[in-house]
Amino acid sequence: MGWTAFGGPAAHVGLFQKTFVERLGWMSADVFTELFAVCQCMPGPSSTQMSFALGTTKKGIAGGLLSGILFQYPGAIMMTIFGLTAHNWATPQVISDYTWLAGLVGGLSAAGVALVASAAIGLWNKACGATADAKVLAGFCCVVLLYYSAELIAPVERNGRNWMWIFPTLIIFGGAFTYFWRGPLPESKTTTAPTAEESGVEHFGLGPVGGAILIAIVALIFIASYVLPSVLEEAEFKRLFWFAAFWRTGTVIWGGGQVVLPLLENEMVPTGWVDQSVFFAGLALAQAMPGPLFNFAAYLGAAAGYKAYVTIGEGVLGAGLCWLGLFGPGVMLIFGILPFWGQFRSNDTYKRALPGLNAAAVGLLCAALVQMGAGVRENNTKPNGPIPKEASTCIGLVAFWGVHWLKFKDRQILTQVQAPIVVVACGILGLIAGVLEMR
Repeated sequence: MGWTAFGGPAAHVGLFQKTFVERLGWMSADVFTELFAVCQCMPGPSSTQMSFALGTTKKGIAGGLLSGILFQYPGAIMMTIFGLTAHNWATPQVISDYTWLAGLVGGLSAAGVALVASAAIGLWNKACGATADAKVLAGFCCVVLLYYSAELIAPVERNGRNWMWIFPTLIIFGGAFTYFWRGPLPESKTTTAPTAEESGVEHFGLGPVGGAILIAIVALIFIASYVLPSVLEEAEFKRLFWFAAFWRTGTVIWGGGQVVLPLLENEMVPTGWVDQSVFFAGLALAQAMPGPLFNFAAYLGAAAGYKAYVTIGEGVLGAGLCWLGLFGPGVMLIFGILPFWGQFRSNDTYKRALPGLNAAAVGLLCAALVQMGAGVRENNTKPNGPIPKEASTCIGLVAFWGVHWLKFKDRQILTQVQAPIVVVACGILGLIAGVLEMR
């Protein structure tokens, strides 16, 4: 999955839902949505946190580390390689010169939109069902997020800090709404937590003490990331400065990769750690890579390390430090929160709030679908992109049919690889459309 997860965090969540809920049956759709809501309440890349959490709920810490790393490493390795060579080839127009490559990205992006649409429909039906208040709540959260992320609001475009709190705020609002609106739970639903067989959750990783220690470590490193650079000389501690900058950013970011980009630009370009052309060329490449957009950190670290010390070893070290700095807070927090989530699940107050938490999470996913669809239309179609809008729309419709409507009831092997096949096929269709447009 680490090689086929294109399209950003919302598409990744859609792929997880199709694979682990619908095909493998690792957990119920309700628990999946609940876990997604937990990830949305924390800073960091939500799809990355989901990848670690899914493995943890089945096989504990070892399973979580394995599932998360397998999801990250393809994109991280490729971005590190590009970062090591960036100063030899990166110019502002480098990606736009390769129209066929941009066509490939356009096809993959259309497939990502289809995955999000399929996941949104499935989770909407499960989380909202026939309950009117849950549908209204999900719609409200969707509209609010779309409003606050609209391009008409200038600060949104340049400073993610002005609106990043909207994610946990809406999730908490959803829980509070159903807690007060629906009133006390029926007696049959109180005190008893779902069994592992019912929910699919077999482990919560660390115990509460270990979880609390991890959360405290994240907070302490966050404080140190501000204090140490203020008392040390950058020339002597470049690597520490890089790690601190990425840890600061990874600790305060909600909303995924698009929100983190302006903060990373402000950290990397004015300081001279990377050139602006290198930054934007890498950003274009990151959009074409599988896995989370946060793997852009590996590219920036490799480029900064090679520029500063002109050795491959230092570039690889820089990639590792920056990658750990950006991913570390979110990953450590999900391992730290899961034990407490396990305790909350049997709490009556949490159960009363849970329908609202899930409905709000579905609303955020629906908003991501709208944003992603609009972004694909703007960035990957003529006149701004490489392929006509008709081709992009058709590829998206084919992808939606392939992941949502097409069923292989008698051919389990095809069902197991259905989503990756659709992603690859859409990439090929986009590539063909891009090549034809060049002529």
